[in-house]
Amino acid sequence: MHVTQVKHTLISDDVYRRLRDAIFSGELASAQRLDIKRLAEEFGVSNHPVNEALNRLALEGLVTVKPRSGTFIRTLTLPDIHHILDARLMIETFAVSSISDPSPDSLAVLAEKAAVLSGVANEEPFRFGAYNEADIGFHETLVELSGNPELLRLYRSLHAHFVTARAYFGRALEKAIANEDDHRDIYLAIVRRDYGRARNLVLRHITDAKEGVLGIVQNAGVRL
Repeated sequence: MHVTQVKHTLISDDVYRRLRDAIFSGELASAQRLDIKRLAEEFGVSNHPVNEALNRLALEGLVTVKPRSGTFIRTLTLPDIHHILDARLMIETFAVSSISDPSPDSLAVLAEKAAVLSGVANEEPFRFGAYNEADIGFHETLVELSGNPELLRLYRSLHAHFVTARAYFGRALEKAIANEDDHRDIYLAIVRRDYGRARNLVLRHITDAKEGVLGIVQNAGVRL
């Protein structure tokens, strides 16, 4: 039973990653309806792991489930992007401003997240999905350092990193290289208890990301 469960979980995870990457790359287009049976046939699996993968993508805000209509790739408008990234900016800057005497263990976790980001950013070939997951881990840890679990819950519900990922898929390595120093500098400012500098660095980091996403969407006519 245990072996069967592990195998089933691995299949579901694989389907999830493949669907997520297809969404990021635009292979699955905005507003496209997803046929569970057809996807199961394409992946050579039963319907169950496809359903599990779609439920996970729905929780991450990448697909939308409409009762009696089906499951669709979520479409994001320019106002949606503005609102999501502004909310991320507000939560992260407030969270960093609220940090007070973090424990050595929590700083060690942040250091580990920064190291993972740096490692993935310098891998060849570059793995976009792994980098995005590492980026999420670093920023969620920042918010967690505020000591406010409700703030972390709200932050996670934004799915802001997936908005960024969908825009930056084609130039992900460029983004990773540009952001690598930011993450290190934010970590060092927090270690030195210079929370004002850490807040300003986070402010710049997210503002740059927002301008980058909006620039890609507006100039290239990308539909997220």
